[in-house]
Amino acid sequence: MAEVTNPIHAALMELRRQILADADMVERALAKTDQDMGSGLVWLGPDARSWRDDLGQRRMQVRRASNRLVTAIEEALAGQPAQVSESTADAYRRQRTGRL
Repeated sequence: MAEVTNPIHAALMELRRQILADADMVERALAKTDQDMGSGLVWLGPDARSWRDDLGQRRMQVRRASNRLVTAIEEALAGQPAQVSESTADAYRRQRTGRL
């Protein structure tokens, strides 16, 4: 019997791709803001320094959270073959849509 792409594996790969893309977008936005704040041209004073420190902590939180998500997805991927039989793929699709 011919094997087809495992829909669970494909969905996990897409989720991993999207999380990496979103995390990169957020990281770049926060890095730009951090750079702007550090230039001294945007906002000055103790409140500005405090806000920038908080921003740096948030950047690290985002990075750690996205790394944990990617790790969890990669662990799930390790348990999923990339290819399965057509009947197995159909069963996965039915289960995913609630038709099983």
